[in-house]
Amino acid sequence: MIRSATCLLLGSLLATEAFAQAAPFDMSREREAYPLSPGAAVQTSPAGAPTTTPMQPAPPAATPIPPAPSTPQQTAPTQAATPASADGISVAATPTPSAMSGGAETRRYLIPFREFILEGETQRRSWSVFLTAEEAASARQIHSAYQNAVVVAPELSKFRLLINDVAVFDMPVQSSDRVADIVATLPAGLLRSGANTIVVESVMRHRTDCTIQSTYELWTEVDPGRTFLTFDPATSVSKRRVDDIQATGVDQNGKTRFAIIAPGLDSTVANVPIVRLAEGLALSANMPNLDISVYRTAQQPVGAGGLTVVVGTAQELAGVLDKVPDAVSTSAFVGFVDDAATGPSTLVVGGPTWTVIESAVESIVNPVDRPATSLRAVISTKNWRLPDAPLYREGASASFADLGVPTQEFAGRRLRTEFAFGIPSDFYANDYGEATLLLDAAFSPEVLPGSHIDVYVNGNIASTLPITQSGGGILRQLPISVTMRHLKPGANLVRIEAILMTESDAICTPGTTASTNPRFVIFETSRLEVPNFARIARSPDLAALAGTGFPYNRATEPVPLIVERNEPGALSAAAAMLARMSVAAGRALRVDGSLSPAMVTGRNAIFVSSIANTPAEILRHFGISPNSQSEWAQTSRPAAETAPAADTTATFDRWRQQLSGSGWRGRVSSLEDWLARNFDFTIGSLIKTSDPTDYMPKQGASIMVAQQESIGVGGTWTLVTAPSAQQLDSGMQALGKFDNWNKIGGHITTIDGQSDGITVVPVATFRFIPTQPASIANYRLIAANWLSSNVLAFAGWLVGLCTFLGLVTAGLLSILGRRA
Repeated sequence: MIRSATCLLLGSLLATEAFAQAAPFDMSREREAYPLSPGAAVQTSPAGAPTTTPMQPAPPAATPIPPAPSTPQQTAPTQAATPASADGISVAATPTPSAMSGGAETRRYLIPFREFILEGETQRRSWSVFLTAEEAASARQIHSAYQNAVVVAPELSKFRLLINDVAVFDMPVQSSDRVADIVATLPAGLLRSGANTIVVESVMRHRTDCTIQSTYELWTEVDPGRTFLTFDPATSVSKRRVDDIQATGVDQNGKTRFAIIAPGLDSTVANVPIVRLAEGLALSANMPNLDISVYRTAQQPVGAGGLTVVVGTAQELAGVLDKVPDAVSTSAFVGFVDDAATGPSTLVVGGPTWTVIESAVESIVNPVDRPATSLRAVISTKNWRLPDAPLYREGASASFADLGVPTQEFAGRRLRTEFAFGIPSDFYANDYGEATLLLDAAFSPEVLPGSHIDVYVNGNIASTLPITQSGGGILRQLPISVTMRHLKPGANLVRIEAILMTESDAICTPGTTASTNPRFVIFETSRLEVPNFARIARSPDLAALAGTGFPYNRATEPVPLIVERNEPGALSAAAAMLARMSVAAGRALRVDGSLSPAMVTGRNAIFVSSIANTPAEILRHFGISPNSQSEWAQTSRPAAETAPAADTTATFDRWRQQLSGSGWRGRVSSLEDWLARNFDFTIGSLIKTSDPTDYMPKQGASIMVAQQESIGVGGTWTLVTAPSAQQLDSGMQALGKFDNWNKIGGHITTIDGQSDGITVVPVATFRFIPTQPASIANYRLIAANWLSSNVLAFAGWLVGLCTFLGLVTAGLLSILGRRA
């Protein structure tokens, strides 16, 4: 018996060793190995009851599902049924019939992002979802699906989803090998008509590793395409009121789509109402990923996360709708219809003439518009980030509680929390300004010196505070200076990370990762203090256009819009561009489509056309090579035919690193790196290059946005162009994605339609545009920032002033001084 057991043990050891040699343990591509897909999910549900909040309804609890017996006669996974849970939550081995049945119109997707990943030891994300009265009353279940990293310890990790502060999912994170589909029955009265708060949060711990680096291996990916509400099939959730446009929502990819069908778009009088309608729809929905297209003819119903809008006169609508509402022939009409041709919840905007249609469009725009002279206090981000970002036009101070950061006690190794705030389009303090975080925090005696607190602004490191004290400590209003160079007009994201090192983590004995003793706490009484900053706008500045719609957001008169005639793709791009700018500006922008390029000299204007139909003199004015009219068309070839462009910057950096310290050029390069690293001093800060005069878009670029001063002093022109009118439409869809739109900047921005890669040509020369009443205080701040960004001019002025002071002193001494 002993001999048999010994042989068996040796055999298993040899087999394990052979497997280890053949397939070494590697987690570098773990997430790629298990992508979120419609495959079967884990067969066991999380154990344990979820936590509840006092004075709130108890959330439904997870119920274990026994594994299916493994027999040769076992049915296929797609036919396996999931036992019903008395509590309302189940974790399905396969999508349940209720989860997967029904058309897309019966689902309400909840996640407004293309991908949704919770990373690190703790993360919390919240946003708002607008529901109609019918949706709130008839919603019965919520579905979701997730997968996590294999290194996540399920007994120490939690995944929670809360709706209106009530937890509907509260379970261990324990689905590393495949996707887990989870279903919960919603308590009666939980959802309400209007805005509903969604909070998703995770707490994750590593199975075995206690290092800081191991926290970057922790992730839980939630599938947006499998996270949705389902409704009572006996109740209609069709849209009925104009206010229901706010409930358009998102599709399975986090995108909001408006398909505007305008049979009469070839009429010159139709362009402005169509663009105005697109702005009103975008402002009503206020979603991060907008896709707006204009068509002449009827299209397939857009499905969940979309809205079909038919606009035109009664005669024009007769060729699209199965039945035209009678009121369209006599008066302005705005309403939802369930049409056999265009699908349920089709929004009809019509009237006997286009003049009357304009008044119908205004009934959609007016409730969500504001006057140009009315200043907004916040930037509305609630549909993708709560709370709304406060907008600071001058020095301000706000507590973390006001910014949506509650008091947090933390027992792990890397705490991360974040908040957002906005700045206006005429912000001019990027080269000298510093904000201050007054931190209220505490750390336990086990936290070692060498730990630190890092502050990031828009993903860029802005400040680091080392912890040098041992034995624990309390930080009361500890100032952390945060450079403002990474701020941009519009909403800005600030992230705070506390990197905590302890002796127990260095030893990492079994059970160390399970410790729940708090090591660090950050209090909601901490404050952000923004100093008074210079306010003067610049032109060109595409970052201000993307962030706040500047300079068109301040226009009190209609802005000239020159669009390529008789091209739905160009009108789609114009409508999508103005819609995106309106969301950034927080108001609808009035446009005038009756003017020609010759009539807009010295004025703000927007041009939208294919590169071939853009006048050569306009291209030259924007610094774009006229040769692009013929050569850029080559980018229309399939991607396989286009040779990949060489990454010149990466190649140069690689050669410079290889030659670092070799010869005098290598020593100069090392000196440049040392100056940049220690003093933030570069050759580029001394030498200002001029704007390109013959810019040629790279092959693969699908759309280009450029900005320049107008011909004639006083205005700013913006050009949106692409190799063809069709690519204007598709390129604008790519540019309208939330992440891509926030990267727009400089003098010229292009986007690669295949990879979503952004290329930005920085601004070298610009014109100041006064936006504030003249004041010495503001001029002093403007001069400080200008001199900080023009080092040679500052040095020249300093030498000149010193010379002048020396000459004056010498003159005075020659008159008043004593002679030997």
